Amino acid sequence: MVYDSYTGTVEKCAKLLAEKLGNVDLVNISKQKLPNLQDYDCVVIGSYVHAGHVSKKIRKFTTQNLEALKNKKLGIYLCMLSEQFDRYLNSNFDKDFLNMVKVKDFFGGELNYQRMNFLYRFILKNIEKNTKPRLGVRVEKIDEFARNLLI
Repeated sequence: MVYDSYTGTVEKCAKLLAEKLGNVDLVNISKQKLPNLQDYDCVVIGSYVHAGHVSKKIRKFTTQNLEALKNKKLGIYLCMLSEQFDRYLNSNFDKDFLNMVKVKDFFGGELNYQRMNFLYRFILKNIEKNTKPRLGVRVEKIDEFARNLLI
């Protein structure tokens, strides 16, 4: 599982999903070297969404490894406060990549203010106050994602 986590929510979800799937290598793309994708039959990709954009490292990973990801069972999840999953997926990833992905979903989002810089914290507090987003990791979505990926 390859993921990038800004405030820790994506990593939390990666660990919860790994528990459901079993025998999973977790790779934080910002902190670890990528393994050889040829060694894997299944690849799950996780990213946060910030201001409508997924992690640049995750987007670059999917673009640069498009050929290596072909013929693999693929899953992708996003962590975000918005319910506009399809919009963010389609605006951030190549159509050819998305057509290869078997399981796609979003797992909700958290506001981990202690892990944010001042400006990001200020912006998100205003968004939270004005829009009242549904907060929290949606464990039921992680369970469903794992079931669908294992089929």
